[in-house]
Amino acid sequence: MNSFFHSKKLLLSMGCVATLVIFSGPLPAHEPREMTRMQQTIDILTKQLADANTKIRRLEASVSSRRGRTASAVPTGCDVGDARANVQLADGKMAEGEALESWIRDFGKNCTPQELTQLKLLANELFYGQSSLDLIDLLR
Repeated sequence: MNSFFHSKKLLLSMGCVATLVIFSGPLPAHEPREMTRMQQTIDILTKQLADANTKIRRLEASVSSRRGRTASAVPTGCDVGDARANVQLADGKMAEGEALESWIRDFGKNCTPQELTQLKLLANELFYGQSSLDLIDLLR
């Protein structure tokens, strides 16, 4: 009877070891999937941050126009880094040009001459940046 319990205990121990070996093997294989998932999360959060910055600037422009200040008389400046982030988040060359053009339409009138020069350099880097260049020339 003692050997019966001893063999059961041995089988149970071997089963536990086998289970550990089986389930510990695939763990490193999940790392690339996890890294991809984390990169997707970072991309989504970056896009959300850019959208939030855009909304904040629109609200600021709305509030300043309601107070009677003329934002177009004296450029307050714009965030060229925000424009560059919007371009980087776009999918494809055509979408990059459209993203920059949209950003310039929304915030370009607040840009200083130096910032317009930086935007022009960014537009020159893009394959479909001609409409953005035309808008920048209109703002100067």
